[in-house]
Amino acid sequence: MALLDIGQVTETIIKLLSSRIPTYSDWPVSATLNASPAAPDLVSANYALSFYLYHIKEDAHTKSQDWQVNDSNPLRFKSMGVTLYYILTPRSDITDVGERAYADQLTMGLALKTLNDFPYISDTTTVDSSSGTVIPMPVTLRGRNNRIRITMQPTAPDEAINYWQAGSQSARLATYYEVRAVLLEPDEIKSRSARVLAVGVHTFVNNQPQIYGSKNILNVTLPGESDPREITLSPAEVTIGDQIEFYGAGLSGNSTRLLLTHPDFSDFVEVDSSWTVEAKGETLTAFIKATAGAQIIVPGIYGAIIKTTQTRRLPDGLYRDFDMYSNQVSFSITPKINNITFAGSNGKIQVEGFEPLLLSNDEIMFFAGSERLTRINASPPAAGEFFTPNTPVADRDKLEFVLPASIPSGSDVTIRLLIRGAESAPLWEIAP
Repeated sequence: MALLDIGQVTETIIKLLSSRIPTYSDWPVSATLNASPAAPDLVSANYALSFYLYHIKEDAHTKSQDWQVNDSNPLRFKSMGVTLYYILTPRSDITDVGERAYADQLTMGLALKTLNDFPYISDTTTVDSSSGTVIPMPVTLRGRNNRIRITMQPTAPDEAINYWQAGSQSARLATYYEVRAVLLEPDEIKSRSARVLAVGVHTFVNNQPQIYGSKNILNVTLPGESDPREITLSPAEVTIGDQIEFYGAGLSGNSTRLLLTHPDFSDFVEVDSSWTVEAKGETLTAFIKATAGAQIIVPGIYGAIIKTTQTRRLPDGLYRDFDMYSNQVSFSITPKINNITFAGSNGKIQVEGFEPLLLSNDEIMFFAGSERLTRINASPPAAGEFFTPNTPVADRDKLEFVLPASIPSGSDVTIRLLIRGAESAPLWEIAP
Protein backbone atom coordinates (compact mmCIF):
# COMPACT_ATOMS: atom_id res chain seq x y z
CA MET A 1 0.00 0.00 0.00
CA ALA A 2 1.50 3.32 -1.07
CA LEU A 3 0.05 6.67 -0.05
CA LEU A 4 1.09 10.00 1.44
CA ASP A 5 -2.30 11.29 2.61
CA ILE A 6 -3.04 9.29 5.78
CA GLY A 7 -6.38 11.09 5.94
CA GLN A 8 -7.59 8.90 3.05
CA VAL A 9 -7.41 5.86 5.37
CA THR A 10 -9.54 7.73 7.93
CA GLU A 11 -11.92 8.84 5.18
CA THR A 12 -12.38 5.20 4.10
CA ILE A 13 -13.43 4.06 7.58
CA ILE A 14 -15.67 7.10 8.17
CA LYS A 15 -17.49 6.38 4.90
CA LEU A 16 -17.86 2.72 5.92
CA LEU A 17 -19.44 3.69 9.27
CA SER A 18 -21.66 6.46 7.93
CA SER A 19 -22.94 4.25 5.08
CA ARG A 20 -23.52 1.00 6.97
CA ILE A 21 -24.84 2.02 10.42
CA PRO A 22 -28.11 3.67 9.23
CA THR A 23 -29.07 0.43 7.39
CA TYR A 24 -29.45 -1.64 10.58
CA SER A 25 -33.02 -2.39 11.65
CA ASP A 26 -32.29 -1.10 15.18
CA TRP A 27 -31.38 2.36 13.85
CA PRO A 28 -34.11 5.00 14.42
CA VAL A 29 -35.80 5.82 11.12
CA SER A 30 -35.65 9.59 11.57
CA ALA A 31 -32.14 9.70 13.05
CA THR A 32 -29.13 11.15 11.22
CA LEU A 33 -25.64 9.87 12.00
CA ASN A 34 -22.76 12.34 12.30
CA ALA A 35 -19.61 10.22 11.81
CA SER A 36 -16.56 12.46 12.08
CA PRO A 37 -12.75 12.17 12.13
CA ALA A 38 -12.57 15.04 14.65
CA ALA A 39 -11.52 14.59 18.29
CA PRO A 40 -14.30 13.21 20.53
CA ASP A 41 -14.89 16.45 22.46
CA LEU A 42 -15.38 18.34 19.15
CA VAL A 43 -18.16 16.08 17.83
CA SER A 44 -21.83 16.38 18.77
CA ALA A 45 -25.28 15.51 17.43
CA ASN A 46 -28.21 13.44 18.64
CA TYR A 47 -26.37 10.44 17.18
CA ALA A 48 -22.68 11.23 16.74
CA LEU A 49 -19.56 9.12 16.40
CA SER A 50 -15.89 10.16 16.56
CA PHE A 51 -13.22 7.98 14.93
CA TYR A 52 -10.11 9.95 15.91
CA LEU A 53 -6.48 9.23 14.95
CA TYR A 54 -4.44 9.82 18.11
CA HIS A 55 -1.14 7.98 17.50
CA ILE A 56 1.07 6.63 14.68
CA LYS A 57 3.85 4.03 14.99
CA GLU A 58 6.36 2.79 12.42
CA ASP A 59 6.16 -0.95 11.74
CA ALA A 60 9.25 -2.86 12.79
CA HIS A 61 9.22 -5.25 9.80
CA THR A 62 9.73 -2.40 7.29
CA LYS A 63 12.08 -0.28 9.39
CA SER A 64 15.38 -1.93 8.37
CA GLN A 65 15.33 -2.72 4.65
CA ASP A 66 18.54 -1.00 3.55
CA TRP A 67 20.32 -4.32 2.92
CA GLN A 68 18.23 -4.83 -0.23
CA VAL A 69 19.31 -1.60 -1.95
CA ASN A 70 22.80 -0.48 -2.92
CA ASP A 71 22.45 3.26 -2.41
CA SER A 72 23.70 5.90 0.03
CA ASN A 73 20.10 6.68 1.02
CA PRO A 74 18.28 3.35 0.50
CA LEU A 75 15.19 3.92 2.67
CA ARG A 76 13.69 6.41 0.25
CA PHE A 77 13.28 3.57 -2.24
CA LYS A 78 11.31 1.45 0.28
CA SER A 79 7.79 1.84 1.60
CA MET A 80 7.52 3.02 5.19
CA GLY A 81 5.14 0.76 7.07
CA VAL A 82 3.02 2.54 9.69
CA THR A 83 0.33 1.49 12.14
CA LEU A 84 -2.47 3.95 12.91
CA TYR A 85 -4.19 4.03 16.29
CA TYR A 86 -7.75 5.31 16.60
CA ILE A 87 -10.22 5.91 19.41
CA LEU A 88 -13.89 5.24 18.63
CA THR A 89 -16.28 7.30 20.77
CA PRO A 90 -20.04 8.01 20.61
CA ARG A 91 -20.98 11.62 21.47
CA SER A 92 -24.72 12.26 21.71
CA ASP A 93 -25.96 15.71 22.76
CA ILE A 94 -29.55 14.71 23.58
CA THR A 95 -30.80 16.82 26.51
CA ASP A 96 -32.10 13.94 28.61
CA VAL A 97 -29.01 12.27 30.11
CA GLY A 98 -30.63 8.84 30.15
CA GLU A 99 -31.68 9.01 26.50
CA ARG A 100 -28.22 10.36 25.69
CA ALA A 101 -26.58 7.28 27.24
CA TYR A 102 -28.91 4.92 25.33
CA ALA A 103 -28.16 6.76 22.06
CA ASP A 104 -24.41 6.46 22.70
CA GLN A 105 -24.66 2.75 23.43
CA LEU A 106 -26.80 2.07 20.34
CA THR A 107 -24.38 3.98 18.09
CA MET A 108 -21.37 2.25 19.64
CA GLY A 109 -22.91 -1.21 19.28
CA LEU A 110 -23.67 -0.75 15.60
CA ALA A 111 -20.19 0.72 14.98
CA LEU A 112 -18.56 -2.30 16.67
CA LYS A 113 -20.69 -4.64 14.54
CA THR A 114 -19.73 -2.78 11.34
CA LEU A 115 -15.98 -2.84 12.01
CA ASN A 116 -16.19 -6.49 13.02
CA ASP A 117 -17.96 -7.36 9.75
CA PHE A 118 -15.41 -5.46 7.65
CA PRO A 119 -11.95 -6.29 9.13
CA TYR A 120 -10.36 -5.78 5.69
CA ILE A 121 -11.16 -3.02 3.19
CA SER A 122 -9.80 -3.13 -0.35
CA ASP A 123 -10.56 -1.07 -3.45
CA THR A 124 -13.24 -3.63 -4.40
CA THR A 125 -14.99 -3.74 -1.01
CA THR A 126 -18.63 -2.66 -1.22
CA VAL A 127 -21.07 -1.82 1.56
CA ASP A 128 -24.84 -1.33 1.57
CA SER A 129 -26.14 2.13 2.37
CA SER A 130 -29.57 3.74 2.48
CA SER A 131 -28.97 5.07 -1.06
CA GLY A 132 -27.53 1.86 -2.53
CA THR A 133 -24.19 0.08 -2.72
CA VAL A 134 -21.08 2.25 -2.24
CA ILE A 135 -17.30 1.70 -2.28
CA PRO A 136 -15.78 3.14 0.94
CA MET A 137 -12.26 3.60 -0.45
CA PRO A 138 -11.66 6.98 -2.20
CA VAL A 139 -11.06 6.86 -5.94
CA THR A 140 -7.44 8.00 -5.54
CA LEU A 141 -6.61 4.83 -3.56
CA ARG A 142 -8.26 2.38 -5.94
CA GLY A 143 -6.40 0.31 -8.49
CA ARG A 144 -3.15 0.27 -6.47
CA ASN A 145 -3.52 -2.97 -4.46
CA ASN A 146 -4.44 -1.00 -1.34
CA ARG A 147 -5.77 -3.04 1.56
CA ILE A 148 -6.63 -1.75 5.03
CA ARG A 149 -6.76 -4.06 8.05
CA ILE A 150 -8.84 -3.00 11.09
CA THR A 151 -8.30 -4.68 14.47
CA MET A 152 -9.81 -3.86 17.87
CA GLN A 153 -7.10 -3.44 20.52
CA PRO A 154 -7.46 -5.60 23.67
CA THR A 155 -7.34 -2.60 26.02
CA ALA A 156 -7.90 -3.42 29.71
CA PRO A 157 -10.66 -1.40 31.47
CA ASP A 158 -8.25 0.19 33.96
CA GLU A 159 -5.96 1.26 31.09
CA ALA A 160 -8.83 2.65 29.01
CA ILE A 161 -9.88 4.99 31.84
CA ASN A 162 -6.43 6.62 31.74
CA TYR A 163 -7.20 7.97 28.27
CA TRP A 164 -10.15 9.95 29.59
CA GLN A 165 -9.96 10.48 33.34
CA ALA A 166 -8.09 13.64 34.34
CA GLY A 167 -8.87 15.12 37.72
CA SER A 168 -12.64 15.17 38.15
CA GLN A 169 -13.52 14.41 34.51
CA SER A 170 -15.93 11.51 34.07
CA ALA A 171 -14.95 8.35 32.21
CA ARG A 172 -16.17 8.11 28.60
CA LEU A 173 -17.46 5.16 26.59
CA ALA A 174 -14.77 4.33 24.04
CA THR A 175 -12.88 1.54 22.34
CA TYR A 176 -9.55 1.50 20.54
CA TYR A 177 -8.54 0.26 17.09
CA GLU A 178 -5.33 -0.52 15.27
CA VAL A 179 -5.30 0.05 11.50
CA ARG A 180 -2.61 -1.45 9.32
CA ALA A 181 -1.91 -1.19 5.58
CA VAL A 182 -1.06 -4.72 4.38
CA LEU A 183 0.62 -5.71 1.08
CA LEU A 184 0.93 -9.46 0.55
CA GLU A 185 3.71 -10.67 -1.73
CA PRO A 186 3.56 -13.95 -3.70
CA ASP A 187 5.63 -16.92 -2.61
CA GLU A 188 8.89 -17.54 -4.39
CA ILE A 189 8.61 -20.11 -7.20
CA LYS A 190 10.41 -23.31 -6.10
CA SER A 191 10.03 -25.38 -9.26
CA ARG A 192 8.94 -25.05 -12.86
CA SER A 193 8.29 -27.18 -15.88
CA ALA A 194 9.94 -26.43 -19.21
CA ARG A 195 9.83 -22.67 -19.93
CA VAL A 196 6.30 -21.84 -18.74
CA LEU A 197 7.67 -19.12 -16.40
CA ALA A 198 7.76 -16.81 -19.42
CA VAL A 199 3.98 -16.98 -19.86
CA GLY A 200 2.28 -13.82 -18.61
CA VAL A 201 5.51 -11.96 -17.81
CA HIS A 202 5.44 -8.46 -19.31
CA THR A 203 8.28 -5.95 -19.22
CA PHE A 204 7.96 -2.18 -19.55
CA VAL A 205 10.68 0.26 -20.48
CA ASN A 206 9.13 3.09 -18.48
CA ASN A 207 8.01 3.09 -14.84
CA GLN A 208 4.74 4.14 -13.26
CA PRO A 209 3.90 7.67 -14.48
CA GLN A 210 4.86 10.37 -11.98
CA ILE A 211 3.76 14.03 -12.00
CA TYR A 212 6.27 16.38 -10.37
CA GLY A 213 4.18 19.53 -10.79
CA SER A 214 2.17 21.81 -13.07
CA LYS A 215 2.79 25.25 -14.58
CA ASN A 216 1.45 27.80 -17.03
CA ILE A 217 2.47 31.13 -18.53
CA LEU A 218 0.54 34.29 -17.60
CA ASN A 219 0.94 37.53 -19.57
CA VAL A 220 0.20 40.66 -17.51
CA THR A 221 0.40 44.30 -18.56
CA LEU A 222 0.92 46.56 -15.54
CA PRO A 223 -0.61 50.04 -15.36
CA GLY A 224 1.62 52.56 -17.12
CA GLU A 225 3.41 49.89 -19.18
CA SER A 226 2.80 49.04 -22.85
CA ASP A 227 4.55 45.67 -23.04
CA PRO A 228 3.14 42.64 -21.21
CA ARG A 229 5.21 40.77 -18.66
CA GLU A 230 5.49 36.98 -18.82
CA ILE A 231 5.01 35.20 -15.48
CA THR A 232 5.41 31.45 -14.90
CA LEU A 233 2.96 30.10 -12.30
CA SER A 234 3.62 26.79 -10.55
CA PRO A 235 1.40 25.15 -9.37
CA ALA A 236 -0.62 26.22 -12.39
CA GLU A 237 -3.31 28.89 -12.14
CA VAL A 238 -4.84 28.63 -15.58
CA THR A 239 -8.07 30.00 -17.01
CA ILE A 240 -10.44 28.70 -19.67
CA GLY A 241 -8.85 28.68 -23.12
CA ASP A 242 -5.26 28.77 -21.87
CA GLN A 243 -2.71 25.97 -21.84
CA ILE A 244 -1.54 24.03 -18.79
CA GLU A 245 1.58 21.89 -18.63
CA PHE A 246 2.22 18.93 -16.31
CA TYR A 247 5.82 17.78 -16.00
CA GLY A 248 7.23 14.56 -14.60
CA ALA A 249 8.35 11.16 -15.89
CA GLY A 250 6.70 8.42 -17.91
CA LEU A 251 3.73 10.58 -18.89
CA SER A 252 3.15 8.95 -22.29
CA GLY A 253 2.17 5.48 -23.43
CA ASN A 254 0.36 3.92 -26.35
CA SER A 255 -2.44 6.20 -25.18
CA THR A 256 -2.52 8.90 -22.50
CA ARG A 257 -5.54 10.40 -20.74
CA LEU A 258 -5.93 13.32 -18.35
CA LEU A 259 -8.30 12.69 -15.43
CA LEU A 260 -9.71 15.41 -13.16
CA THR A 261 -10.84 15.09 -9.54
CA HIS A 262 -12.92 17.47 -7.44
CA PRO A 263 -15.04 17.10 -4.25
CA ASP A 264 -18.13 17.62 -6.45
CA PHE A 265 -17.23 14.62 -8.65
CA SER A 266 -18.32 11.11 -7.67
CA ASP A 267 -15.48 9.61 -9.72
CA PHE A 268 -12.66 10.57 -12.07
CA VAL A 269 -13.70 12.82 -14.97
CA GLU A 270 -11.76 12.22 -18.17
CA VAL A 271 -11.28 15.30 -20.33
CA ASP A 272 -12.45 15.03 -23.93
CA SER A 273 -10.69 15.67 -27.24
CA SER A 274 -11.47 19.41 -27.13
CA TRP A 275 -8.79 19.76 -24.43
CA THR A 276 -6.14 18.79 -27.04
CA VAL A 277 -4.13 16.61 -24.65
CA GLU A 278 -0.57 16.02 -25.91
CA ALA A 279 1.94 13.83 -24.05
CA LYS A 280 5.68 13.88 -24.76
CA GLY A 281 7.13 11.56 -22.11
CA GLU A 282 8.25 14.14 -19.56
CA THR A 283 5.47 16.66 -20.22
CA LEU A 284 1.74 16.68 -20.90
CA THR A 285 -0.07 19.76 -22.17
CA ALA A 286 -3.79 20.52 -22.45
CA PHE A 287 -6.05 23.49 -23.12
CA ILE A 288 -8.61 24.21 -20.38
CA LYS A 289 -12.23 24.10 -21.49
CA ALA A 290 -15.51 25.02 -19.78
CA THR A 291 -16.69 21.39 -19.94
CA ALA A 292 -15.14 17.92 -19.82
CA GLY A 293 -17.60 15.75 -21.67
CA ALA A 294 -20.93 16.30 -19.89
CA GLN A 295 -19.29 17.73 -16.75
CA ILE A 296 -19.33 21.53 -16.34
CA ILE A 297 -15.98 22.84 -15.10
CA VAL A 298 -16.55 25.63 -12.58
CA PRO A 299 -13.45 27.62 -11.49
CA GLY A 300 -11.83 26.25 -8.34
CA ILE A 301 -9.12 23.87 -7.09
CA TYR A 302 -8.84 20.59 -9.02
CA GLY A 303 -6.71 17.47 -8.89
CA ALA A 304 -5.06 15.95 -11.97
CA ILE A 305 -4.11 12.30 -12.55
CA ILE A 306 -2.50 11.01 -15.75
CA LYS A 307 -3.51 7.56 -16.97
CA THR A 308 -1.22 5.82 -19.46
CA THR A 309 -2.03 2.63 -21.35
CA GLN A 310 0.61 0.23 -22.65
CA THR A 311 -0.42 -2.40 -25.21
CA ARG A 312 1.52 -5.67 -25.12
CA ARG A 313 1.29 -8.80 -27.21
CA LEU A 314 0.68 -12.00 -25.24
CA PRO A 315 2.32 -15.37 -26.03
CA ASP A 316 -0.94 -16.57 -27.62
CA GLY A 317 -0.80 -13.72 -30.14
CA LEU A 318 -3.54 -11.63 -28.56
CA TYR A 319 -3.00 -8.06 -27.33
CA ARG A 320 -3.72 -6.70 -23.86
CA ASP A 321 -3.87 -3.15 -22.52
CA PHE A 322 -2.11 -2.38 -19.21
CA ASP A 323 -3.32 0.79 -17.44
CA MET A 324 -1.09 2.76 -15.06
CA TYR A 325 -2.10 5.78 -12.97
CA SER A 326 0.13 8.63 -11.79
CA ASN A 327 0.05 10.41 -8.46
CA GLN A 328 -2.37 13.31 -8.02
CA VAL A 329 -1.36 16.98 -8.13
CA SER A 330 -3.48 20.06 -7.50
CA PHE A 331 -3.92 23.09 -9.71
CA SER A 332 -6.32 26.04 -10.04
CA ILE A 333 -8.78 26.79 -12.81
CA THR A 334 -9.25 30.52 -12.42
CA PRO A 335 -12.30 32.58 -13.44
CA LYS A 336 -11.90 34.27 -16.81
CA ILE A 337 -13.03 37.91 -17.09
CA ASN A 338 -13.82 38.68 -20.73
CA ASN A 339 -14.51 42.40 -20.30
CA ILE A 340 -15.46 45.16 -17.88
CA THR A 341 -17.67 48.08 -18.87
CA PHE A 342 -18.88 51.16 -16.98
CA ALA A 343 -22.02 53.22 -17.44
CA GLY A 344 -21.44 56.08 -15.08
CA SER A 345 -20.65 54.61 -11.66
CA ASN A 346 -22.30 51.28 -12.52
CA GLY A 347 -19.93 48.55 -13.69
CA LYS A 348 -20.57 45.23 -15.39
CA ILE A 349 -18.24 42.22 -15.63
CA GLN A 350 -18.69 39.40 -18.15
CA VAL A 351 -17.13 36.02 -17.29
CA GLU A 352 -16.71 32.90 -19.40
CA GLY A 353 -17.73 29.29 -18.82
CA PHE A 354 -19.92 29.59 -15.71
CA GLU A 355 -22.91 31.48 -14.30
CA PRO A 356 -22.10 33.48 -11.14
CA LEU A 357 -25.72 33.44 -9.95
CA LEU A 358 -25.47 29.66 -9.32
CA LEU A 359 -22.69 30.14 -6.74
CA SER A 360 -23.39 30.52 -3.03
CA ASN A 361 -22.13 33.56 -1.11
CA ASP A 362 -19.17 31.65 0.33
CA GLU A 363 -18.10 30.44 -3.15
CA ILE A 364 -17.74 33.88 -4.76
CA MET A 365 -15.78 36.93 -3.59
CA PHE A 366 -15.30 40.21 -5.45
CA PHE A 367 -12.57 42.73 -4.55
CA ALA A 368 -11.90 46.23 -5.85
CA GLY A 369 -8.42 47.13 -4.69
CA SER A 370 -8.17 45.86 -1.11
CA GLU A 371 -11.89 46.25 -0.38
CA ARG A 372 -14.33 43.35 -0.63
CA LEU A 373 -17.70 44.14 -2.18
CA THR A 374 -20.90 42.85 -0.57
CA ARG A 375 -23.21 40.61 -2.57
CA ILE A 376 -26.88 41.66 -2.63
CA ASN A 377 -30.01 39.83 -3.77
CA ALA A 378 -31.62 42.54 -5.90
CA SER A 379 -30.50 45.13 -8.42
CA PRO A 380 -29.34 47.88 -8.50
CA PRO A 381 -26.28 47.64 -6.26
CA ALA A 382 -25.10 50.59 -4.18
CA ALA A 383 -21.50 51.69 -3.62
CA GLY A 384 -19.40 48.72 -2.45
CA GLU A 385 -21.98 46.11 -3.58
CA PHE A 386 -22.40 43.64 -6.45
CA PHE A 387 -25.29 41.63 -7.88
CA THR A 388 -25.48 38.43 -9.99
CA PRO A 389 -28.45 38.76 -12.38
CA ASN A 390 -30.75 35.89 -13.35
CA THR A 391 -32.57 37.65 -16.16
CA PRO A 392 -32.35 38.30 -19.00
CA VAL A 393 -30.67 35.04 -20.09
CA ALA A 394 -27.95 37.02 -21.87
CA ASP A 395 -26.87 38.50 -18.50
CA ARG A 396 -26.51 35.22 -16.59
CA ASP A 397 -22.74 35.32 -17.20
CA LYS A 398 -22.38 38.83 -15.74
CA LEU A 399 -21.92 40.67 -12.45
CA GLU A 400 -23.23 44.17 -11.81
CA PHE A 401 -21.32 46.30 -9.31
CA VAL A 402 -20.55 49.77 -8.01
CA LEU A 403 -17.04 50.56 -6.75
CA PRO A 404 -16.64 51.54 -3.08
CA ALA A 405 -16.89 55.28 -2.40
CA SER A 406 -13.34 55.24 -0.99
CA ILE A 407 -11.85 54.65 -4.47
CA PRO A 408 -11.19 58.04 -6.13
CA SER A 409 -12.39 58.67 -9.66
CA GLY A 410 -9.69 58.32 -12.33
CA SER A 411 -7.43 56.08 -10.26
CA ASP A 412 -6.18 52.63 -11.27
CA VAL A 413 -8.08 49.97 -9.34
CA THR A 414 -7.34 46.24 -9.23
CA ILE A 415 -10.34 44.02 -10.02
CA ARG A 416 -10.15 40.58 -8.39
CA LEU A 417 -12.73 37.78 -8.63
CA LEU A 418 -12.32 34.68 -6.46
CA ILE A 419 -14.38 31.58 -7.25
CA ARG A 420 -14.10 28.60 -4.88
CA GLY A 421 -10.62 29.70 -3.82
CA ALA A 422 -9.29 30.39 -7.34
CA GLU A 423 -8.43 34.01 -8.16
CA SER A 424 -8.74 35.64 -11.57
CA ALA A 425 -5.66 36.95 -13.39
CA PRO A 426 -4.50 40.49 -12.43
CA LEU A 427 -6.69 43.16 -14.07
CA TRP A 428 -6.63 46.92 -13.66
CA GLU A 429 -9.37 49.41 -14.57
CA ILE A 430 -9.71 53.18 -14.30
CA ALA A 431 -12.37 54.09 -11.72
CA PRO A 432 -15.20 56.19 -13.25
